[in-house]
Amino acid sequence: MKAIAIYNHKGGVGKTTTAINLANELAERGKVLVIDFDGQANSSRFFAEPKAGLETALVKRNCLPTVAKSSTRYPNIDILTATSALNLVAAQFEQLPEDVQTANVRKVLTFDRSYEYAILDLPPALTKLTEKVITLSDSVFVHIELGTFAIQGIPAVTGALANCNAKFGGCIVNKFDKENPADTELLEFLKCTLGNKVLNTTIPFSRVIKNSFSYKLTAKEYMKWTAAAQAYENLAAEIIKRLGVE
Repeated sequence: MKAIAIYNHKGGVGKTTTAINLANELAERGKVLVIDFDGQANSSRFFAEPKAGLETALVKRNCLPTVAKSSTRYPNIDILTATSALNLVAAQFEQLPEDVQTANVRKVLTFDRSYEYAILDLPPALTKLTEKVITLSDSVFVHIELGTFAIQGIPAVTGALANCNAKFGGCIVNKFDKENPADTELLEFLKCTLGNKVLNTTIPFSRVIKNSFSYKLTAKEYMKWTAAAQAYENLAAEIIKRLGVE
């Protein structure tokens, strides 16, 4: 199983929407487990009725996360749901010995090896728990929206990943407006700074994505013929190629 983390230490950049659409695309290739590590539980509410239990599995060595597992209306997608209780365990997790932290997170990521992919929806906070998750992931993709402050913040994010010895898969640019010269210039600047660590696929600025999420639909379900839906298909293909599984 390949564990793919979607991360940024800034909130509101569309991580959950991409995690959901990416899971839907990868489900056409194999079984997918979504793991919601964010106490806001947005991906949990999209796929299922949130159930507690993941937070206990992260701090109790002998507790399996299966109590938080739910099936979804998608035949090839299951989810480990989050609740607000997940927000309360970060401090408790930090007090655990390092080897127990590692064992507990690895247990969550690998409790069922029948899945081809795990999509990890991470919170916008670099806690010890988040650090451990990204360290044990097969690849971490940083999700950003173009803007001067966002670009300036990239070194802090990539530096944090390097400090965790995380495997940096690349940056996913979200809400890209190809008609906006500023977006084009910022994208080129980002590519000059990070090179091939910027994914070729960009997620366009689109009402299709916003509206589909409101209706609890993926972009492909909502309007599969649009550029927005095609972008997620292309993104899945590019991520798989970067993971080296094709």
